[in-house]
Amino acid sequence: MRKMVLSFAAAAVALAVAAPAAAQYYPAPQPGPAYGQGYGYGRGNWQQVRDLRVRIDMIRRQITRLDRRDAIRGRTADRLLNEADRIDRRLHERARGGLDPREAADLHYRVQRLEQQVQWARAGRWDRFRDGRY
Repeated sequence: MRKMVLSFAAAAVALAVAAPAAAQYYPAPQPGPAYGQGYGYGRGNWQQVRDLRVRIDMIRRQITRLDRRDAIRGRTADRLLNEADRIDRRLHERARGGLDPREAADLHYRVQRLEQQVQWARAGRWDRFRDGRY
């Protein structure tokens, strides 16, 4: 009986000592690059590529909407849509292995400039109507 109580006590002490060690936090190992993500600095930033594609699609919709409402001229809309297509093709070519910081900055700049050109085209057309030139 005494041996059994001592063995249960020893087992309880061993469990009490081992429980805090088992409860410690160990971070999960970082996975290596998956297929298509590439190696190196700045690669694998697919959220940035998605954000740029969403911005380009929004610009296309805005240009189409403004063209339908005759808020901008047809030639201007064609030129702006052509520029959006060129930026999208460039993004598609560059994003195959992931964007490095220089490429990402260049594409951000081009998208931002296109957004600005759309706003200028819209404002310029509106000013012509407001001044009574048409």
